[in-house]
Amino acid sequence: MRRAAVVILFLLAACRTTRPPNAESLSPLTSTTPAESARQLAARRSEFRGERSAIRVRLPQISARGQLQVDAAGRMLMTVYSPLGTTLARLYVDRDQVIFLNDFQSTAWHGKPSDLAGSLAAFGNSELPLLLVGLPAAGVRDIAYSAEGIQTVTLGDVVVSYQPPAYPPKTVAIDGGGTHVEIEHNDSFVDPEAVTPPAIPREYRCCVLPQM
Repeated sequence: MRRAAVVILFLLAACRTTRPPNAESLSPLTSTTPAESARQLAARRSEFRGERSAIRVRLPQISARGQLQVDAAGRMLMTVYSPLGTTLARLYVDRDQVIFLNDFQSTAWHGKPSDLAGSLAAFGNSELPLLLVGLPAAGVRDIAYSAEGIQTVTLGDVVVSYQPPAYPPKTVAIDGGGTHVEIEHNDSFVDPEAVTPPAIPREYRCCVLPQM
C-alpha cells in the first residue's frame, strides 16, 4: 500500500508543468483578418525572446510527454519523457547541426539535418523550430493565415498545419515523406534562456543514427 502511494506521488510529480511561478504567458492575437494576423505574427517573431512548452509528442509508434525549448536564435531542444518522468530522448537542432541522444538505450548521434530519416527528417529543417511555436520563420513564403494564426506552411515536400489555427498553437501537425507527427502544446510561456547543445555522456555509444 505504501509502495503504491509512493508510485502515485511520483507520477503526479512527473506530470506537473515546468512553468516557473513568475513565468510570462503568451498573449493571443487580437487580429480579425488573415492579413492582420500575418502582421501581428511577424511583429511577434521580430520581438521573440524564446519559449518553453510542455508538450505531447505523437510519432507513428510513440505518444509521450515532452518539453520543447526554442530560443531567440532559432535553436531547438526537444526532450521526450517516459511515463515516470525520466528522459527517453533529446533532439537538439541548430541550423546545420543536429544532436540526438537516445537516453533510454544510451546512444548518441551528431550530424547534419539532411542525414535524418523517417519521422525525424522534418526536424532537420532550420525553419521548423519557429514554426513549432506558431511563428513564421524568415524566408518562408508559402504560408496560409487565418484571423487566429497560421493555418498551413509548406516546406518543400513537408506540410506543417495548425489544428486549429491559433496563436499560441494548440496542435502542430507535420506531414511529409509518408509520415505524420504531432506536437500538442499543453502549457507555453516566455523563456529567454539560450538553448545550448546537450552534453554527450562519455558512456553513450557513438554514431547511432536515430530511426523513429
